[in-house]
Amino acid sequence: MNRPTEAYVSANLFEAGIGYVVVARLRGNGEMEAGVFLLDVFCLGAKDAFYTRASAADYDGSLLARLLPADNRKPLDPPTARKLIEDAAAYAHNLGLAPHPDYKMACRVLGGIKSADSAATFTFGEKGKPLYVQGPNDSPAFCQRILKQLRTRCGMDGFHYLIDGEEMEAEEPSQN
Repeated sequence: MNRPTEAYVSANLFEAGIGYVVVARLRGNGEMEAGVFLLDVFCLGAKDAFYTRASAADYDGSLLARLLPADNRKPLDPPTARKLIEDAAAYAHNLGLAPHPDYKMACRVLGGIKSADSAATFTFGEKGKPLYVQGPNDSPAFCQRILKQLRTRCGMDGFHYLIDGEEMEAEEPSQN
């Protein structure tokens, strides 16, 4: 069975600001290996990442279908997928934000794929500025750490944020 390296992206990634990129390839033993990246293209870059191996049936029917349902899945050529993943991480890095701790492990599936083979370009942020959107699992302490970092890198008016469903311009922290 021959199956080329494949990549998929959430079809609404740049509209929603967050979504998955999955890159997978068939290993010699018949298993699929996959790098899964939850990208926040508005601010955090590689917000989450993991590497996994599964049978081709489990990969197709469980992992891929769960993370990227067919109605929100768009194929991507592997060099463009790698470029998107790396560019999102670089954008966040320029804001002083590190990728998820498992990012490096998830990137192992990118070996042999050259981002230089892609001419794609991506625009990160929202309306020219970083936009931090609190995720459902982002603690108040995490939010405060991100906002502090954005204030340091971008200044008080250089970013927006959305916490508990309310979008706000950056403002001075209270001095209490």
